[in-house]
Amino acid sequence: MTRLLIDNPDGFRAEVRRQAVRGAPWQVLAAEMLAPVARDLGVMWEQDLCDFLAVTEAMGRLQSLLQDAIGPQVEHGVGPPGCRILLAGAPGETHTFGLCHVAGLLRDAGWTTAIAGGTGSDTLAALTAALANGWYDVLGLSVACDVHSDALRRAMPAIRRASRNPALRVVVGGALVARDGVEPEMWGADACLTDPALLPPARTAV
Repeated sequence: MTRLLIDNPDGFRAEVRRQAVRGAPWQVLAAEMLAPVARDLGVMWEQDLCDFLAVTEAMGRLQSLLQDAIGPQVEHGVGPPGCRILLAGAPGETHTFGLCHVAGLLRDAGWTTAIAGGTGSDTLAALTAALANGWYDVLGLSVACDVHSDALRRAMPAIRRASRNPALRVVVGGALVARDGVEPEMWGADACLTDPALLPPARTAV
Protein backbone atom coordinates (compact mmCIF):
# COMPACT_ATOMS: atom_id res chain seq x y z
CA MET A 1 0.00 0.00 0.00
CA THR A 2 2.89 2.37 0.72
CA ARG A 3 4.39 1.78 -2.71
CA LEU A 4 0.95 2.24 -4.25
CA LEU A 5 0.63 5.63 -2.52
CA ILE A 6 3.99 6.74 -3.93
CA ASP A 7 3.58 5.35 -7.46
CA ASN A 8 -0.17 5.56 -7.98
CA PRO A 9 -1.85 7.98 -5.53
CA ASP A 10 -5.17 7.81 -7.38
CA GLY A 11 -5.12 4.03 -7.05
CA PHE A 12 -4.37 4.33 -3.34
CA ARG A 13 -7.24 6.77 -2.83
CA ALA A 14 -9.58 4.48 -4.77
CA GLU A 15 -8.61 1.52 -2.59
CA VAL A 16 -9.27 3.43 0.63
CA ARG A 17 -12.64 4.55 -0.69
CA ARG A 18 -13.46 1.00 -1.77
CA GLN A 19 -12.78 -0.25 1.76
CA ALA A 20 -14.90 2.54 3.23
CA VAL A 21 -17.80 1.80 0.89
CA ARG A 22 -17.61 -1.86 1.91
CA GLY A 23 -18.33 -0.72 5.45
CA ALA A 24 -14.88 -0.77 7.05
CA PRO A 25 -15.09 1.48 10.16
CA TRP A 26 -12.71 4.39 10.40
CA GLN A 27 -10.80 2.76 13.25
CA VAL A 28 -9.99 -0.22 11.04
CA LEU A 29 -9.03 1.92 8.06
CA ALA A 30 -6.77 4.09 10.20
CA ALA A 31 -5.16 1.30 12.21
CA GLU A 32 -4.72 -1.25 9.43
CA MET A 33 -4.14 0.91 6.37
CA LEU A 34 -3.31 4.60 6.89
CA ALA A 35 -1.19 4.57 10.06
CA PRO A 36 1.03 1.67 8.87
CA VAL A 37 1.59 3.50 5.58
CA ALA A 38 2.67 6.63 7.45
CA ARG A 39 5.09 4.56 9.54
CA ASP A 40 6.45 2.82 6.44
CA LEU A 41 7.16 6.16 4.79
CA GLY A 42 9.31 7.16 7.76
CA VAL A 43 11.19 3.86 7.68
CA MET A 44 11.77 4.11 3.92
CA TRP A 45 13.28 7.56 4.35
CA GLU A 46 15.48 6.50 7.28
CA GLN A 47 16.79 3.52 5.32
CA ASP A 48 17.36 5.52 2.12
CA LEU A 49 14.74 3.50 0.26
CA CYS A 50 12.96 6.69 -0.76
CA ASP A 51 14.19 10.27 -1.00
CA PHE A 52 12.88 13.09 1.17
CA LEU A 53 10.89 14.71 -1.65
CA ALA A 54 9.01 11.50 -2.42
CA VAL A 55 8.23 10.96 1.26
CA THR A 56 7.03 14.55 1.65
CA GLU A 57 4.79 14.29 -1.40
CA ALA A 58 3.38 10.95 -0.22
CA MET A 59 2.64 12.31 3.26
CA GLY A 60 0.92 15.28 1.65
CA ARG A 61 -1.27 12.91 -0.35
CA LEU A 62 -2.02 10.89 2.76
CA GLN A 63 -2.92 14.05 4.65
CA SER A 64 -5.17 15.19 1.82
CA LEU A 65 -6.94 11.85 1.80
CA LEU A 66 -7.51 12.09 5.54
CA GLN A 67 -8.97 15.57 5.20
CA ASP A 68 -11.25 14.39 2.39
CA ALA A 69 -12.42 11.40 4.42
CA ILE A 70 -12.84 13.13 7.77
CA GLY A 71 -13.40 16.83 7.18
CA PRO A 72 -16.80 16.83 5.47
CA GLN A 73 -18.22 14.30 7.95
CA VAL A 74 -16.79 15.49 11.25
CA GLU A 75 -18.02 19.05 11.54
CA HIS A 76 -21.55 18.17 10.51
CA GLY A 77 -21.93 15.38 13.04
CA VAL A 78 -24.49 15.95 15.76
CA GLY A 79 -23.66 14.30 19.06
CA PRO A 80 -25.57 14.60 22.32
CA PRO A 81 -25.31 17.75 24.48
CA GLY A 82 -21.99 18.05 26.27
CA CYS A 83 -20.11 16.14 23.57
CA ARG A 84 -18.68 18.77 21.25
CA ILE A 85 -14.90 18.64 20.90
CA LEU A 86 -12.46 20.85 19.00
CA LEU A 87 -9.06 19.45 17.98
CA ALA A 88 -6.03 21.58 17.16
CA GLY A 89 -2.27 21.53 17.11
CA ALA A 90 -0.38 23.51 19.73
CA PRO A 91 0.75 26.98 18.58
CA GLY A 92 3.43 26.48 15.95
CA GLU A 93 2.68 22.77 15.56
CA THR A 94 2.55 21.52 11.97
CA HIS A 95 2.01 17.77 12.51
CA THR A 96 -1.73 17.24 11.97
CA PHE A 97 -1.90 13.66 10.66
CA GLY A 98 -2.68 12.39 14.15
CA LEU A 99 -5.43 14.98 14.64
CA CYS A 100 -7.32 13.69 11.62
CA HIS A 101 -6.97 10.14 12.91
CA VAL A 102 -8.29 11.14 16.34
CA ALA A 103 -11.15 13.08 14.74
CA GLY A 104 -12.29 9.94 12.96
CA LEU A 105 -12.15 7.86 16.14
CA LEU A 106 -14.14 10.44 18.10
CA ARG A 107 -16.70 10.82 15.34
CA ASP A 108 -17.28 7.07 15.37
CA ALA A 109 -17.69 7.23 19.17
CA GLY A 110 -20.50 9.76 18.72
CA TRP A 111 -18.70 13.05 19.44
CA THR A 112 -19.43 16.15 17.38
CA THR A 113 -15.89 16.89 16.29
CA ALA A 114 -14.18 19.81 14.54
CA ILE A 115 -10.57 20.53 13.62
CA ALA A 116 -9.23 24.08 13.89
CA GLY A 117 -7.41 25.08 10.71
CA GLY A 118 -4.14 26.95 10.40
CA THR A 119 -0.52 25.89 10.54
CA GLY A 120 2.68 27.36 11.91
CA SER A 121 2.24 30.87 13.28
CA ASP A 122 -1.44 30.87 12.23
CA THR A 123 -2.37 27.99 14.55
CA LEU A 124 -3.21 30.10 17.60
CA ALA A 125 -5.27 32.63 15.63
CA ALA A 126 -7.28 29.85 13.98
CA LEU A 127 -7.79 28.13 17.32
CA THR A 128 -9.00 31.20 19.23
CA ALA A 129 -11.29 32.15 16.33
CA ALA A 130 -12.84 28.68 16.36
CA LEU A 131 -13.38 28.82 20.13
CA ALA A 132 -14.93 32.28 19.86
CA ASN A 133 -17.28 31.30 17.04
CA GLY A 134 -18.50 27.92 18.29
CA TRP A 135 -19.43 26.18 21.53
CA TYR A 136 -17.18 23.31 22.57
CA ASP A 137 -17.17 21.21 25.71
CA VAL A 138 -13.65 19.86 25.23
CA LEU A 139 -10.55 21.16 23.48
CA GLY A 140 -7.99 18.55 22.45
CA LEU A 141 -4.49 19.91 21.74
CA SER A 142 -1.66 17.95 20.14
CA VAL A 143 2.02 18.52 20.98
CA ALA A 144 4.57 16.55 18.99
CA CYS A 145 7.80 17.90 20.48
CA ASP A 146 8.89 20.01 23.44
CA VAL A 147 9.96 22.91 21.25
CA HIS A 148 6.28 23.98 21.24
CA SER A 149 5.69 23.51 24.98
CA ASP A 150 6.53 27.05 26.06
CA ALA A 151 4.34 28.54 23.34
CA LEU A 152 1.40 26.42 24.44
CA ARG A 153 1.89 27.33 28.10
CA ARG A 154 2.01 31.04 27.26
CA ALA A 155 -1.03 30.76 24.99
CA MET A 156 -3.26 28.85 27.42
CA PRO A 157 -4.75 31.96 29.12
CA ALA A 158 -5.65 33.45 25.73
CA ILE A 159 -7.12 30.10 24.63
CA ARG A 160 -9.37 29.94 27.68
CA ARG A 161 -10.41 33.59 27.36
CA ALA A 162 -11.40 33.04 23.74
CA SER A 163 -13.73 30.14 24.55
CA ARG A 164 -17.47 30.83 24.59
CA ASN A 165 -17.69 28.04 27.15
CA PRO A 166 -16.21 29.23 30.47
CA ALA A 167 -16.07 25.62 31.68
CA LEU A 168 -14.06 24.39 28.68
CA ARG A 169 -12.04 21.26 29.48
CA VAL A 170 -8.59 21.23 27.86
CA VAL A 171 -6.91 17.90 27.13
CA VAL A 172 -3.35 17.65 25.77
CA GLY A 173 -2.06 14.66 23.83
CA GLY A 174 0.37 13.88 21.06
CA ALA A 175 3.82 12.37 20.70
CA LEU A 176 5.38 14.42 23.50
CA VAL A 177 2.77 13.27 26.03
CA ALA A 178 3.03 9.65 24.89
CA ARG A 179 6.82 9.70 25.03
CA ASP A 180 7.54 11.69 28.19
CA GLY A 181 4.41 11.20 30.32
CA VAL A 182 4.19 14.89 31.24
CA GLU A 183 1.55 16.37 33.55
CA PRO A 184 -1.24 18.72 32.38
CA GLU A 185 -0.17 21.42 34.86
CA MET A 186 2.84 21.96 32.63
CA TRP A 187 0.57 23.85 30.24
CA GLY A 188 -2.35 24.80 32.46
CA ALA A 189 -4.50 22.06 30.94
CA ASP A 190 -7.03 19.84 32.70
CA ALA A 191 -5.74 16.44 31.59
CA CYS A 192 -3.25 14.61 29.40
CA LEU A 193 -4.28 11.73 27.20
CA THR A 194 -2.06 9.19 25.45
CA ASP A 195 -4.87 7.29 23.72
CA PRO A 196 -8.04 8.93 22.33
CA ALA A 197 -9.86 5.65 22.89
CA LEU A 198 -9.72 6.50 26.61
CA LEU A 199 -12.22 9.32 26.05
CA PRO A 200 -15.68 7.98 26.88
CA PRO A 201 -18.21 7.40 24.08
CA ALA A 202 -20.43 10.44 23.52
CA ARG A 203 -23.45 8.71 24.98
CA THR A 204 -21.69 8.40 28.39
CA ALA A 205 -19.71 11.65 28.40
CA VAL A 206 -20.75 14.43 30.74
